[in-house]
Amino acid sequence: MKIRELFANIEHELIRGDADAEIAGIRIDSRLADRGDMFVAVVGAKADGHDHIGEAVARGVAAVLTCKDISASSIDGSPGVAIIRVADTREILSALVNEFHGRPSERFRLIGVTGTNGKTSVSAMIDGILRFAGHKTGLLGTIDNYCGGKALSVRRTTPTTPDCVELGEIMSQMAKEGADDLIMEVSSMGLKTGRVNALTFDVGVFTNISPEHLDDHGTMDDYRASKLRLFSLSDHAVINADDPFSLAIEENARGDVLRYGIENRKESVLCAENISYEGDTVSFDMTYDREKDGSGADRGRSTSGVSVRAERIALDTPSRFAVYNALAAMGAALRSGVDFSLAAAALREGVRIAGRFEIIRGPDGVTAIVDYAHTAEALKNLLMSVRANPSYARVVSVFGCGGDRDRGKREPMGRISGDLADFTIITSDNPRTEDPLEIIRAIESGARASGGEFATEPDRRKAIERAAASASAGTVIVVSGKGHEDYQILGDRKIHFDDREIVREAFDRRGGISGA
Repeated sequence: MKIRELFANIEHELIRGDADAEIAGIRIDSRLADRGDMFVAVVGAKADGHDHIGEAVARGVAAVLTCKDISASSIDGSPGVAIIRVADTREILSALVNEFHGRPSERFRLIGVTGTNGKTSVSAMIDGILRFAGHKTGLLGTIDNYCGGKALSVRRTTPTTPDCVELGEIMSQMAKEGADDLIMEVSSMGLKTGRVNALTFDVGVFTNISPEHLDDHGTMDDYRASKLRLFSLSDHAVINADDPFSLAIEENARGDVLRYGIENRKESVLCAENISYEGDTVSFDMTYDREKDGSGADRGRSTSGVSVRAERIALDTPSRFAVYNALAAMGAALRSGVDFSLAAAALREGVRIAGRFEIIRGPDGVTAIVDYAHTAEALKNLLMSVRANPSYARVVSVFGCGGDRDRGKREPMGRISGDLADFTIITSDNPRTEDPLEIIRAIESGARASGGEFATEPDRRKAIERAAASASAGTVIVVSGKGHEDYQILGDRKIHFDDREIVREAFDRRGGISGA
């Protein structure tokens, strides 16, 4: 694409070079720059791309995009390299990449899911419903990245929302594959750093909010403001009416709002009632009230003309948060044109998500649940859901907290586990460069304040093995924090470590497992 075409709708100044020069690609990492590319110098939290312009030029880029008055000496000897200046390279990067790839997101329905907890599960549920309804879907998130069942061959440098360049390449692949829908997890940092600025979401979904990523955001106000951005980019909002933050979303939403909830049923379009737990399932009545649906009242309409429709749903994740996730997914499905009863049938089919309330049955009536819960609110919801299940007589919680992250959540998580579990084993998570014992001591202070019984075992493998070896019939061992992860980060090393493997090995020593 020519420079003049690329910047046709972006305010810029061509400092040097030919506006008709062709650009072969866009790069923000000078190490990945190639001949004919445009190198975009972005000022980041830890590095400034302007310091690497020389390296990008040496690699043969055709143009450099800057937001500073760069010295001509930085590209001496390369007079053919164009220099373009804009006010803020980060701010316009999403639009630039979107334009370069021919605005691929306009060729499919784009559904964004944000919130502190539940993004992965809700995204997978939406994907399952839409595929059940015959849609060709793409899924982009923490665990899975695929289109039409095919894994995406795109390099990822961020765990949730890809950077602008990667996201543009992924969406271009999605468009070429003929996707009808793309469901993507949208992180607070993805929103804060403008990775999705140029995209229009057909549906934005909000799950919940609680303190998280404060090491990146600094304050909860900044964290909340980042989450709000999704709904200024969305034609339709699907929001959890039981979360107080939903009021701010509703005030700032660009499009119509569909509310869902369990407690706040009076104001909700989608509700869950008569929740019951039995064995490995949670069952509930899901109701959809078209009269409350406002501008969305024509969606999900049946030929019967009945105002309130109801379906009994059973999920194989026996937890209250699974009910919330199902409501959120149903809301997104309705806004995507799927009939209510068809979507309910898809939910009943079930969606298994690796490391999300993953149940492993051991011998002698012992059960383990492996979950990704790594925030105070997520751990609370997880343990409360386990407590609500009459199948479990004794709850043993095994968890730790990650190093170099959110120090403020450690004491509260210790207190929550101490309050809700019969016994807690405090261990390591991904300590990274921190002393694991320092992290554990912070968690211990909360467990001690709760008055609950607890022990400490810094070695995560030994902690899981201890819980499994001492468990008796009716015990459920809740191993939380890492979920699907198959690694542990110790200092600057990443070693193989999978909670699910360790649980199964520990159960084998007790006499084998009976299934998952």
